[in-house]
Amino acid sequence: MSEQTQGAGRIRLDTAGRIVVGTDGSERARKAVDWAADRALARGLPLLIVMVIPGPQIGRTFTAVTDEYQTQFKRRCQQRLNAELERLRAAHPTLDVKAELVEGYASYVLAQASKNAAQVVVGARGRRAPISVKLLGGVSDAVASHAHGPVAVITDEAQENPGGPVVVGIDDSNEARAAAKLAFEAADLRGVPLVVIHAWDYAMLGTPWEYDIWDESMSEILDTLTKNIEGVFADIKAQYPEVQVELRIVDSSASQALIDASIDAGLVVVGSRGRGGFTGLLLGSTSKRVLREAHCPVVVTRAEGSKNGKQS
Repeated sequence: MSEQTQGAGRIRLDTAGRIVVGTDGSERARKAVDWAADRALARGLPLLIVMVIPGPQIGRTFTAVTDEYQTQFKRRCQQRLNAELERLRAAHPTLDVKAELVEGYASYVLAQASKNAAQVVVGARGRRAPISVKLLGGVSDAVASHAHGPVAVITDEAQENPGGPVVVGIDDSNEARAAAKLAFEAADLRGVPLVVIHAWDYAMLGTPWEYDIWDESMSEILDTLTKNIEGVFADIKAQYPEVQVELRIVDSSASQALIDASIDAGLVVVGSRGRGGFTGLLLGSTSKRVLREAHCPVVVTRAEGSKNGKQS
């Protein structure tokens, strides 16, 4: 049970073991809700739809915002949320789904829900979002940055590709190992291949006029990198013998490598942070670019604790 303390007192949300999806009732948010419902069905997990609205003190900037208006606003939001709940129940009669209206800050409520949820799902503006949105971020950026468990970000432009591979970015950090574990689980559940990407910057080897020297050792360098990266996920791979794995070591930025691979993927998985090519993945522009520009849904995971159930 997760406790939310903002807005109208303390509210208890039944988030334990559930997939939790945030919505504002818009058509854009519906894509995230539908994705969450599909994953809940595939994994046999209950679904909780959460709509977060400003509480009386959060939204009140003028005294003209009366209690009566707040009551009317809350009633309209509840009606919209109820309609979304009934839509899902009609589309998926076997789905265990409920909905909650919460007063508070959306990013805080959803980040707190991630403490014991199986997964949190949020929608986001995609590649064609205004530059102000990309620079300032939004609820999805805040949730992904501060969540305690895996978060799936579904942009309004993300394409469903159920038969596409799962793609994971990896280095030798603990966060990358957590991402690899989640990615193997997802690939196994979906019955698709797993593409493991390690991005490194060739320019770090020296100045351009030194490249011909490094070229003589490139085969040896790549062999060493391959062995090191394979060692990172070897024990995880042994747990999923049916998953076909392709390792790609690419001379590229981490964000661009993942975005390029996402074109044909069904899911991209990234760790909350890493070293080398994935340094600061959720601390600035790299993370925002991957979350907004990937062509498919993106899941961000953490090393702090794995959640029960398949993370896909």
